[in-house]
This record gives sequence, structure tokens and C-alpha cells, in this order.
Amino acid sequence: MTDSEYPWRDESLLYELYWEQELSTNEIADKLDCTQPTVHKWMKKFDIPRRDAHEAAPNRRRHPAVFTDRGYVICATNYRGTTDSVGIHRLVMVAERGFDAVADKHVHHKNGVRWDNRPENLELLSRTEHAERHGFGSEIKPTNHEWDVSNRERDERGRFK
Repeated sequence: MTDSEYPWRDESLLYELYWEQELSTNEIADKLDCTQPTVHKWMKKFDIPRRDAHEAAPNRRRHPAVFTDRGYVICATNYRGTTDSVGIHRLVMVAERGFDAVADKHVHHKNGVRWDNRPENLELLSRTEHAERHGFGSEIKPTNHEWDVSNRERDERGRFK
């Protein structure tokens, strides 16, 4: 069998996929149709250095605070392959009022600007109060019919702005 039948034995290819394309060893294994331990073995054999655990985490973010497609600023963390996130507006309110005060509440942006996380722009509301503030009755999420008949603009992917 030729080396083309064993692409994981190609040092330059492994280096390219891992360091230049920033694929994980699992992604490389999928791409080369082999197992992750095989990729790891050959990287070790070629003395290709590994990224540290933080860099190697799947679904990592280059910066812990990012904008979501809905306009919120969130802080995300990746621990043992699981990504968790929290809105910065919630963290601001925890800093202002304490965890217990925020735990079962919604944090509302008074001026409607989702990235404006100044304490004076934020208020704590119950789920019902928050829904009513947004005109959704007692449910925070409107029904599909309410969305369909609304005049809200959509972006290029069909999501509401």
C-alpha cells in the first residue's frame, strides 16, 4: 500500500491541517478517514507540537466576549468540550445586585439596545413582566402566528432583526 492510502503518515499534511487550518485531531481523523489516536501517534512520531488545552478546545472563541447574531454580548467558556455562555448584561446585574437577586429574573435593556450593558440601562423583571414589556402578553416568546403577522424586518437569513 502506498502513502497516499495512509495520508496521516504525511508529516507536512498533518502539520498543515493542525497548525495552518487549526483543525482538531478529531477533525483531522475525520478528514483523513482514520482514528484520533492514529493522528496523535503520527503527530508524536513527527514531533509536531500540540496546542495547549485552551487552544485545542473545540468550538473555542478567540475572545471570551462576542456578539451573538441577535445583538447580545456574551461571555463564553469551553471546559472539557462543553461550551457555556452567559450574557454580559446578566453578569453586570449580578455584580450590581448579587447572584440571588438575579437568579430567577430576566434582565431587560431599558433602551432596547442589547449591547448597551450599562447598569443604568438594565432592570430586573419577572418572566411575565418581561414578556409584557415586549408586548408578548404573558409569554416571553410569541406564537408563530404572532411572528408571521408582525411587521418586523428580517435579515438575509430570515431571522428577525
